[in-house]
Amino acid sequence: MKNVLVFLAPGFEEVEAVTPVDYLRRAGCNVILAAVPSKGEACSLAVKGAHGIEISADVVLEDFLKENPDFIPDAVFAPGGMPGSANIAADDLCCRLIKKTFESGNVAAAICAAPVVVFAKTGVLAGKKYTCYPGMEQSLPSFCGSAYPIAVEGSEHVSGVSFVKDGNVLTGVGPGGAEQFALEFVSMLCGPESSSILKKQIVARL
Repeated sequence: MKNVLVFLAPGFEEVEAVTPVDYLRRAGCNVILAAVPSKGEACSLAVKGAHGIEISADVVLEDFLKENPDFIPDAVFAPGGMPGSANIAADDLCCRLIKKTFESGNVAAAICAAPVVVFAKTGVLAGKKYTCYPGMEQSLPSFCGSAYPIAVEGSEHVSGVSFVKDGNVLTGVGPGGAEQFALEFVSMLCGPESSSILKKQIVARL
């Protein structure tokens, strides 16, 4: 069974978080919703999204990593939304786990704002093709800070697509592409056949 850790921070985009989580669990993955706090605030299992929808996380990320210090998931996933993506990017535990997972050759996935706000900062996008919410790629210098341009050296933004897979990195464009992004996520972790079966079960759009 594949282990997937999802960063759930206040201000996350609900559709982008729930759709991949739902599809991955349908495909048999062990998906762990890990609560991440707003910077400087206490962390709660109850995390409110960008549109006021509250979801209960499975664990508080800090507590989970204290109990499982050597944990490396088969995939990490950063949903988009603001300030959700910014809260993930500001959390050192999230950034370290993303890097560790990516450098282990496991899947690093992000959608909407998160590829630029989170992944670019961690260096995951360097040398990779990626997509993100339209226009956010123009703000890379402000989100990367002093790490720019090394953090995104050799990267290439792709527009007009729902998702981009490049090696072990999966990025998505936004809420409207969440379904296609989620199906590709399933394919990467569980194989194309599992994704094809799931596509029929959910009556995916043609």
